[in-house]
Amino acid sequence: MCVHLKYMNSLTLKWIAGGLMSTVVMAPGLGVTQAQQTVQPGSVITVNARLVVLDVVVVDRNGKPVTNLERSKFVVYEDKVQQTIKDFEAPTRHMMPSGSATKAVVNSVADLPKIGSAPVNVLVFDELNTPFNQLAFARQQMEKYLKSLPEVLPVPTLFVAAGNTRMAVLHDYTQSRAELLNSVQTHTVDVDFTQMLASLNGGKTGKDDGMVATLGALTQISEAVKGVPGRKNVIWIGKGYNNAMDLNNLSQSDRDRVVAQIETVTDKMLAARVTLYTIDPEGPAAAEEMTATSIDPTSVSSPGATIGDFGDNMGFYQFAIATGGRVITGRNDLDAQFSQISQEATEYYTLSYVPTSANDVARPYRHIRVIVNDPNLRVMTRDGYFGGEAAVAVVSTDRKVKQPQEIRFDLLNAARTTLPYTGLHMTAQSMMNGFNLLVNASDLKFVSQPDGTRVAEVTVVAVCYNAKGKETSQHAAELKQELSATDQILPNSRVGFAFPMMVPGFTDHVRFVMRDAGTGTMGSAEGKP
Repeated sequence: MCVHLKYMNSLTLKWIAGGLMSTVVMAPGLGVTQAQQTVQPGSVITVNARLVVLDVVVVDRNGKPVTNLERSKFVVYEDKVQQTIKDFEAPTRHMMPSGSATKAVVNSVADLPKIGSAPVNVLVFDELNTPFNQLAFARQQMEKYLKSLPEVLPVPTLFVAAGNTRMAVLHDYTQSRAELLNSVQTHTVDVDFTQMLASLNGGKTGKDDGMVATLGALTQISEAVKGVPGRKNVIWIGKGYNNAMDLNNLSQSDRDRVVAQIETVTDKMLAARVTLYTIDPEGPAAAEEMTATSIDPTSVSSPGATIGDFGDNMGFYQFAIATGGRVITGRNDLDAQFSQISQEATEYYTLSYVPTSANDVARPYRHIRVIVNDPNLRVMTRDGYFGGEAAVAVVSTDRKVKQPQEIRFDLLNAARTTLPYTGLHMTAQSMMNGFNLLVNASDLKFVSQPDGTRVAEVTVVAVCYNAKGKETSQHAAELKQELSATDQILPNSRVGFAFPMMVPGFTDHVRFVMRDAGTGTMGSAEGKP
């Protein structure tokens, strides 16, 4: 068994030699020199910076969120050792701007900076593994839920479908109930017809490579939402991959590959502050709900298989539990479950702490438990995280050598969707013989050089489309940007990368995806020729 994170067909790319001339745009009037990479407090989980950020939901016995607890009511344990809470934010700190309840603030991804650290929702229809008849039921319940909401949605929502051939954006971030309803009603599912016929005839459902495709979809979503400051609630409607992955039945080499891919996906989800809620639309056969619950931190082991333990089987549900979400299956009241999740996803506390342990040598999985001093309350937060700094695939400097699989997967799949990637805030400006790609300087990782200069390296993929959405050509390049020792990176500083390319005739637009070589963070932009 050879495990690769592939989701779509590969692209044939024309690699342009690096070292192209770039431009620097510095913002005037702000005199404070920033660090090489600026991070808003609580906006990004950076494990190697020794700060762990937790989004914590507390509910009573009836499942109603409890929002009036003080810092002193919480106790955090990592690997059974009590931690000191460094920062504490009550649910009121995550509210939408004043007036957004009656007038939409967010109509696209470009409006997200207006909401600060307020959360966003990402609705995902899983068309990879879910039987066709269950998708129809999920669509019906989704419509019922949306119709129960006010005309202006309280949480900006991105609507995507994980289909048989690609990750499709059904609607950009919006607060419009009517627009989301229209997207639900007009969407045509992208299913594997072979699997659909098999399920209709009583055969098995779900793709044979469902685990690979599903992990790929989670990776894409996590990469795409990384630059959004607040909590991201990914509501996954569908089964996920068919069964748990039985690690005991694999060879040691294949087991290592599976575990490595699970670690990669987990890192990306937790770094992006993603909380996964999984709703299985199978119906009321055997109602069940699974969550990560607080336990005695001095106990020997945690209940069930978690992301860090890997156990004998590694199922899709563990991702929801590990990120502090919930798994809901066997219910016919999905509209009520949508509503419950929506409430939980906005009424949460944010805690942070600096771990007392500094052992990152083997990247061990650190188990987290958060408890409150009231046995009638239930706490939901992430199960843990991998210590140390996650490896970032390095761009090959030899143009005759293929780029690493991770880079090709990240870039090529991102370039062939309309999913907005937010890790690098960028725009594309048309110019003679190509484009100028402007990026926030604080989003890039600049590496100090022996002569005092600082250099940032990026990889860019561009895909041209005609008016009917058909690809006409693809291009790629590795580019560098150099700053002098005296250059200041201010809050509004931007750098420009010149991207020369020949745009084919009849091209309607060009999609650019950029990846920072130092961090793996990505951004996207659309350009008009």
